[in-house]
Amino acid sequence: MSLFTKLFSLSKTELSILLEAWGGVFLKWDWLISFTQYSNWQGEIANLTSENDAVAPENKADEASLSQLTLVIKLSEKVAKHHIRKMNCLRRCLTQKQMLQKRGYPTRMHIGVAIDNETLKAHAWLTYQGKSSTTVTT
Repeated sequence: MSLFTKLFSLSKTELSILLEAWGGVFLKWDWLISFTQYSNWQGEIANLTSENDAVAPENKADEASLSQLTLVIKLSEKVAKHHIRKMNCLRRCLTQKQMLQKRGYPTRMHIGVAIDNETLKAHAWLTYQGKSSTTVTT
């Protein structure tokens, strides 16, 4: 199936999520991270990570709500994989966190750093209700 056939087979909800991730949120974070100083966007990260980091409301733990969370993560991961710009784990996490927060899912962002063979390595990931977002979506 061609890419365009797949695109036109999406529901309105799926298409909306896909377009939000592609054109709005990924490009915003990519632009801020790539072309502006950290001091210009650190406040946005602070606001994004401090709002709604508490325990999820009980109504967001049901199966239907988890399917929306799963849909947002899976579609945004596909967008990241096929984006014209390289979307690393930090850009993906910030994008997904912003999109999920907008829908009432309080996720927590984590950043880990390690030195491996004298090379600094870092990784960012999200958790929802104490589980990795990749665990929640599988």
